[in-house]
Amino acid sequence: MPVGFSRGVGILLLSLLATVVGAVELDVSTGMVIAPGFEVVSVQCTVCHSGKLITQNRADRDGWLAMIRWMQDTQGLWSLGENESLVLDYLAQNYGPLAVGRRRPLPPELLPPQ
Repeated sequence: MPVGFSRGVGILLLSLLATVVGAVELDVSTGMVIAPGFEVVSVQCTVCHSGKLITQNRADRDGWLAMIRWMQDTQGLWSLGENESLVLDYLAQNYGPLAVGRRRPLPPELLPPQ
């Protein structure tokens, strides 16, 4: 079988899999999800820090608002004005808490002796 054919089939299968599992499109330069509000968040946030700081965090809308307020109070972040709601919607929708997380700590009886 020609190499190009195998590669084409592989790309087709990956595309179908991405469609089935609901994969999201990521911006190459920031690593952030491309969704409504992305452009505003990218412009407002990546002026001061990389997109990685966003993508490595998870919070609900109130948690993101608290982070924004902290940046405004301590880091010199300007008022987001009418864009604040859009920024919070984007962050909460695309970087909200996950249903799964770290496992629970082991009970003391399962820990090695000290």
